[in-house]
This record gives sequence, structure tokens and C-alpha cells, in this order.
Amino acid sequence: MHLFLLRHAEDRRGKHDPHNPFLTALGRRQAQGAARWLAERHPTEIRTSSLPRARQTADAVAHHAGLVVREDPRLNEIVWASFGDGRRLPNPREDRSCPPPPGAESWHEFTTRVATCVSELCHRATEHQRIVLVTHSGFFDAVNELLSGGAGRVELLVSHAGITHWQYRPGNSGGAWLLHQHNVTVSAQSLDDETPATRAEAGA
Repeated sequence: MHLFLLRHAEDRRGKHDPHNPFLTALGRRQAQGAARWLAERHPTEIRTSSLPRARQTADAVAHHAGLVVREDPRLNEIVWASFGDGRRLPNPREDRSCPPPPGAESWHEFTTRVATCVSELCHRATEHQRIVLVTHSGFFDAVNELLSGGAGRVELLVSHAGITHWQYRPGNSGGAWLLHQHNVTVSAQSLDDETPATRAEAGA
């Protein structure tokens, strides 16, 4: 089974518009670029977080791949709370021993739902599956932590519309998981020229 993790494209929340969940003009272009790159790899299934920024990105992939999108809330970003005056609480990954306040999610709860999602995919995995999961940066960190078997503070750079390609190989003596590429993005120039050139920030 090949698993392509795709972070949602740029959305307006980071552009001083915190209540707007939709993609920016650049984000729509990023989504189209990622969609073209993924379509060339012939995905067999697309799942997305239920959050609008991920769903919009997934719809672009589905259009190019000719597939129907399935929403899966387990792909949602970690639920994080704030103080009443707008101050952010400490990142739950930074303070694992501190119980989360009402309405928030502990890092353990988050990684448990991520693990449940990945385990289900592995349980029914076949050699020819090529699954796209449209999700959020926290999901990338949780998957990396789960697959590397460590709880150390290692954070991954994941750009908007960045793609990480994992392969699950059950029973393989060299390891069940193989990382092919991490944070593959389509350059702005290639979007302008409508060419599928890509760059990989890191790969294996």
C-alpha cells in the first residue's frame, strides 16, 4: 500500500482573517499543482479531513484523479483550545503530562485516533492501493512519531500542499514502512507555466 499524506493548501486563516476557513488564491493554485502531481501516480482512494481547507484541497485532487472524496474526521487537526482572552494554551505535544482543558485534545488522544486510522488502512492493505490522505501538519507529526517509535521532539517541515509518500510493506524483512519522499511541493513557476515540475525538500 502506498500512502500519500497531503497537507491542505494555504488558507485565509494565516492571512489575518482567522475566521475564514477557505483557501487563498495561492492556496487554490497549490491544490491544483498537488492534484496534478498525485494524479500522475494514479491514486485509488482519497480521504480528507472534514475541515473546509482540507476538503477544498481534496476536491482538487479528486477532480484530476476522477475519484470521489471520502471524509474521515480522524484526519482532522488536533483540537486545541485557547484562554478566554484569546491567549493560546501550550502546545499539547510540548506538555504531554498536563491534562487538556475542556474542549481540547491531549497529544495521547490525538495520536490514538491517528494510530487507529493508520492501523485500519494497514489491516486491509493491498499491494496496489495508492491512498491519498488530505490532512494537517499535526497529523504528519503524529504519523512520524508512531512509525519511528519514538516520543522525542522531532518536528517535520510540512509546507502547504506538501506531500509525503510512505509505503507499507507487511512482512518485509527490511522494515514494514518505507519513506519514499517527504514534503514534495510544486513550485510557483511550474504553476505559472502549467508544467508538472516538482521539487522534493527531502527524500529517501
